Amino acid sequence: MQKKRVIDIILLVVILALLYFGIFILKGEEYYLVSLLILVIGILGFLFSFEKGQPGVALLTVTASLCALAAASRIAFFFLPQVKPIAAVVIIAGVAFGPEVGFVTGAVSAFVSNFYFGQGSWTPFQMFALGMIGFFAGLLLRGSRNRLLVALYGFFSVPVFYGGIVEINTIFFTVREPTAVQAAGVYLAGLPFNLLFGLSTALFLFFLYRPVLRHLERMGKKYELETLPRIDKEEGT
Repeated sequence: MQKKRVIDIILLVVILALLYFGIFILKGEEYYLVSLLILVIGILGFLFSFEKGQPGVALLTVTASLCALAAASRIAFFFLPQVKPIAAVVIIAGVAFGPEVGFVTGAVSAFVSNFYFGQGSWTPFQMFALGMIGFFAGLLLRGSRNRLLVALYGFFSVPVFYGGIVEINTIFFTVREPTAVQAAGVYLAGLPFNLLFGLSTALFLFFLYRPVLRHLERMGKKYELETLPRIDKEEGT
C-alpha cells in the first residue's frame, strides 16, 4: 500500500509539472498533447494499482463503463450549466474502487465530454480537477457506507478542487501578469457557480449513491471484484 501511494505522489507531481509546462512554455496552445499525457499518466497509476490476484481486465471493463457514464451524464445535462452528475459519478468510482480508478474516471470523462462542450486550454485543468476529486474520494472515503458523508465531500470538493484548479486556467490566460489579489478575485467571481455545482453534486450523491453502488456491487460480483462497500448493510444515513 505504501509503495502505491509513493507511485501516486510521483505521478501527481509529474502531472503538476505538465500543467506548469503547458502554462508557461506552451502558453496553453498544445492542450491536446498535455491532455493526452495526463491520460497516459493516469492510466499508468491505474495499472500500478492492481492488487495481487485482482482481475485487471475486469476492473478495466468496469472503469471504462464508469468513464462512459460520467461523460454521458455531463452531456445529458448540457442545458443546466452547473447542475451535472459527472462529479458524483467520479466520486462514486473512487469510493467503490479506489483513488486510481477515481482519478482515471475523472480525467477521461472530462476529456471525452469536452469533445461536445469544446476543447481548449482549460481541458487539462478540468481533467486534473475531476481526477483529483475522484482520487481523494477513494483515498478518504474508500468503502464508506455513509451517503451523507459522501455527499458532504461532494459539496466541498467541487469548490476546492474543481474551482481551485480550473480557475488557474482563467487566471493565467485571461489576466495579464496576475497578482494574488487578481487571482483571489477570479476565484471569488466563480465561487457562486462552483458552489452550485457542489450543491448539485451533493444532491446527486445523496439520492443516487445507494442505487448506483448496488448496481456496481452486482457488477463486482459478476467480475469477482471485492472492492465495494456493503450497501445492503448500510447503517444510519
